[in-house]
Amino acid sequence: MRFSYFLAVFSIVPISSYAQEPKENYKNASEIVVQTYINSKWIPDSIFNLRIVAGKKYEVQWLSTKEVDLSTNNYRQALRKTPGIFVSEHDASGLQTSIATRGLSANRSWEFNMRQNGYDIAADPSGYPEAYYTPTLDAVAAIHVYRGSSALQYGSQFGGMIDYQLKDALGSKAISYESSQTVGSFGTINSFNALGGNKGRWTYYGFLHHRQSKGYRLNSGYYTNNYFGKVGYAWSKGKITLEYTNSYYLSQQPGGLHDTVINLHPDTSLRARNWFELPWKVASLQLNHQFKRGLKLQALVNYLHGNRNSVGFTKGIQFADTFNIMLNSYNPRDVDKDIYNTLSSEVRLNHAYAIGKNTHTLTGGIRFCLSDIRRLQKGKGTGNSMADFTTLPTSSGYLFQRDLHLQTQNLALFAEHLFLVGKRLSFSPGFRLERLQSSLAGRSDAFLGGYLQTQHKNRWIALGGISAKLSVVSKRNINLVFYANANQNYRPVTYSEWLPSATTEHVDSSLRDANGYSSEGGFKGFLLLHRRCLWSYDMNAFYLRYNHKIGSFALNGSTYKTNLGDLISRGVELYTEWMFMNPFFIKSSKAEQLNIYFSGSLIDARYQRWDNPSIPSNSVVGKQAEYAPKKVFRIGLEYKFKGFGFNYQVQYTGSCFADATNSQYPNAAATIGLIPALTLHDASLFITLFENYQLKLGINNLFDQTSVVRRVGGYPGPGALPNQGRSAYGTLSIKI
Repeated sequence: MRFSYFLAVFSIVPISSYAQEPKENYKNASEIVVQTYINSKWIPDSIFNLRIVAGKKYEVQWLSTKEVDLSTNNYRQALRKTPGIFVSEHDASGLQTSIATRGLSANRSWEFNMRQNGYDIAADPSGYPEAYYTPTLDAVAAIHVYRGSSALQYGSQFGGMIDYQLKDALGSKAISYESSQTVGSFGTINSFNALGGNKGRWTYYGFLHHRQSKGYRLNSGYYTNNYFGKVGYAWSKGKITLEYTNSYYLSQQPGGLHDTVINLHPDTSLRARNWFELPWKVASLQLNHQFKRGLKLQALVNYLHGNRNSVGFTKGIQFADTFNIMLNSYNPRDVDKDIYNTLSSEVRLNHAYAIGKNTHTLTGGIRFCLSDIRRLQKGKGTGNSMADFTTLPTSSGYLFQRDLHLQTQNLALFAEHLFLVGKRLSFSPGFRLERLQSSLAGRSDAFLGGYLQTQHKNRWIALGGISAKLSVVSKRNINLVFYANANQNYRPVTYSEWLPSATTEHVDSSLRDANGYSSEGGFKGFLLLHRRCLWSYDMNAFYLRYNHKIGSFALNGSTYKTNLGDLISRGVELYTEWMFMNPFFIKSSKAEQLNIYFSGSLIDARYQRWDNPSIPSNSVVGKQAEYAPKKVFRIGLEYKFKGFGFNYQVQYTGSCFADATNSQYPNAAATIGLIPALTLHDASLFITLFENYQLKLGINNLFDQTSVVRRVGGYPGPGALPNQGRSAYGTLSIKI
């Protein structure tokens, strides 16, 4: 009887949340058990959202206010059960994500394809993929994490794809409401309010969100406002949805420090006049329809308009931002402005057909993306201290030294086929063909004659891959699956690498695109030891080859960016979790749950070949890749009973280096040097009151551990950046 209850409870969430998925995805009890942690982790293993995930590394992380600090988009907690994810802890505001995997760069998550509800949210997914906008996690139901071995179906990225799936309708009632109000250390206030409902064939959902804080460091305050709304109309075979996102934030950037200062006073700031502003708007129209004979259609079109504005004193930390007596003000600041307009669309078809006793699946589609960027850089700003983005004319009469027009056009065809061989074995070969066109034109004081003749770079990219899955055991109480895959990857040079803003970096003018492949093999499954204990696991080894990787090293006292050479990253990733039902109150009629999990990775990412002749190859070959810690471990405990619960998590991130030569000691600008290992502890407890109310109290970085976590040559530095010290918060949530 208790096992039936256990199975029923842990089947509700995924089936109700993804009722539009094919019924065959949930056809046996074994698959239901391994998929259905309440607000925890799910590992789909067949076809999900018209994408073939059989034989691939793919995870769904459910979010819940009970287990995660959503108030500041805490990613080490949100992705706690996703092994291999490295989180750069330098930005405690959560306004931007900086995550990576398998030895790749975490810089604004640009090695990932970043999406929201399936559509792009980066300014230019091919030419400028930096994740400036991130949805508030209060509104996110689940985070879908695809690895680079799945890239044929959505792009060519080495890192993979992160897809934030927002909440939908909030239930089956005509009107449902949820609210979350948080106060915390450093003047942090977070307010989230949402309405959703379902009436006949219509559904709707929308939220208003505001967050503000003075910040842990001096001169690090920020505020953000987010508005989102969507409405959907469903019929027997499909649904059409219209969505709109409007996001804005303004943040003061405290700048970089030297290691000696961080070790003594990490909350210090040497810059009081640096600001960053981001207005961001995205509209999307999505269509899903199921035809006869197993054919399904998924189509979307979305338009993005955004701005990136920054103003500040951007010289290295060895230069003080002083008051200029001659000007009777501070020195003029540098102003940079970007204007983004991106139109993208994607049509995907999925066809399931039977041959004999097996059902095979073909999925494929076409994608088009047109991105236009107006880049205005090195403007002469005012000498005041506020967020003033006004520019003053130079001697030549222009407001900016650099005025560029950047355009990227991407057309892609992709297909993948799932072949079943008997009842246990499947193969999924696939391909992706991309046409990538980039153009650059404009004016710059650095160009001969001031103007640059329009330059075009066109290329065809053909990628292939294959995955395989072997289901060894598939029973109600035990499941074991072996999987393996190999996939080609490609990464074009981004515009920010070609044309950086006014910083302490220097860039090689002959940068080239990167290419390579990724592969992995492993096993996953679960074991129901008895009626009250479920053990789940996913372990794999991976191998990644990244040719012509772009990075930086110290040259003549400055940071120089170029194609460093070929990188090989290999390692293992492990997720395992023990879930105990009613471990202490065995006879209680109330559900008691204790989860103990471990998520970790061992990574060895090193340069195998050196491209640049200006430095001897023996000084780089064999060296560790930048920001590639060898160890990233997370271990945690989650407990719930009668509306009460607590959570405890420990994250250990090993040491790494900020440049390819593995400089141990920092330079004068603190842009190179060791990134020390760091251990962070987070704890929280919650209590549910009157069924609809929840109070949560938590402490992040319980033992107040601070260190250098990132070194940058430009924004938001230059210099070394620390993580945030200990902070406390309290959240009151309501759902009615």
